Amino acid sequence: MGTRTDSGPSTDYAALRRDPEYAGLNRALLDLVPVGAGPAVLDVGCGDGAVSEQLLLRDPAVSLTGVDPDPALLDAARTRLGHRARFVEGDAAAVAGLFPAGGFDTVVLANCVHLVPDLGEALAAIGRVLAAGGRLVFNSAFYAGAESAADLPLYAELVGAARRTARARGLTPARTATVAGRPPGLRRSAGDYRAALAAAGFTGVERTEREFTLGPGFLTALCSTPMFAAAALPGIERDTAAGLLAEALEQQYERTPFTITRRCVYFSAVRP
Repeated sequence: MGTRTDSGPSTDYAALRRDPEYAGLNRALLDLVPVGAGPAVLDVGCGDGAVSEQLLLRDPAVSLTGVDPDPALLDAARTRLGHRARFVEGDAAAVAGLFPAGGFDTVVLANCVHLVPDLGEALAAIGRVLAAGGRLVFNSAFYAGAESAADLPLYAELVGAARRTARARGLTPARTATVAGRPPGLRRSAGDYRAALAAAGFTGVERTEREFTLGPGFLTALCSTPMFAAAALPGIERDTAAGLLAEALEQQYERTPFTITRRCVYFSAVRP
């Protein structure tokens, strides 16, 4: 598929960021961010600053702050944007203790809300740092209903093949969680997000969904991210897990070329 190197894939987000389909998902989220409505934007789960960079390109006058729990990704974000943005270590639930109340006009969570373990706690914290009338926007392609039922066997075969290869090489992946035991964020439905926003006091909630296609390049890039590699092959070092997944995907694709259809949900809400 032309996406691997001799040293295997790297478990970061660079390859995913370069994928045009993924870029389209991000553009759809950025379209929800008001331009000129306020100068202060908080990018929660900013990672290496990819969406932060797009926010600055879209509105150079914005005062941008990024927050993420991964110091290495924050270093990459600082390298990417330098003095154009401020970056702080922390997660969504910690923002109320990191920033002043009402200090932001917009809060963005790009492709990461499903990683938030306690959604109610995080939304309450975000509500405290948003100014009155401020807007929260987020998206996710990892929620109950995102997958096409017809494609579920493809996911199962991909992970199963990677696990079989791992065991053949003397590695011991942790037991795969059942659906009921999946991380809370991956079990949430679009309805759960709407209910959580209402419970946290947000109003003007708007929801949209869009379908997208994961071709071989997108899938390989996705398999190389820390989130996917760690979730698919728990108990295996994530670079190794990413390599096993990419190898299984390449073999699977060579047998029967395929694409996967998935949905991404987008939410926009206002703090009264």
